Amino acid sequence: MKLRNKSVCYLKKKIVNKGADGEKYAGYSEEPVKIEATVYSKSGQLQEEQSGNVQLYQKKLLYDEPFTITNENGVETYWFKEKAFNMAAGDGICVYSTADQKPDYKITAIYPVGHLKIVLEKI
Repeated sequence: MKLRNKSVCYLKKKIVNKGADGEKYAGYSEEPVKIEATVYSKSGQLQEEQSGNVQLYQKKLLYDEPFTITNENGVETYWFKEKAFNMAAGDGICVYSTADQKPDYKITAIYPVGHLKIVLEKI
């Protein structure tokens, strides 16, 4: 089944930065990767029955590109377009923000069932 109503989103990889005091904190890369995916809310009767309540701050992304899965240091990483770019849980997605802004959602889970189902959570 071909996906319709695709939206343009931007993927920003999670990186670990060091502050002036030596503390580590998570941030996101400045180089966005443009992806086209179907975005929809994770609210509704079926999702409510599965999770126990309606998650208004979550969204799902359906991405339809060939991928390969690798396991790097215990983290499942999904590679696309002959290893041109990858995504994993913790990366940021600009759904409603532009490519030069900070991501407004982060990836919490990726399910390789049919289309790649990516669960997002509001930052």
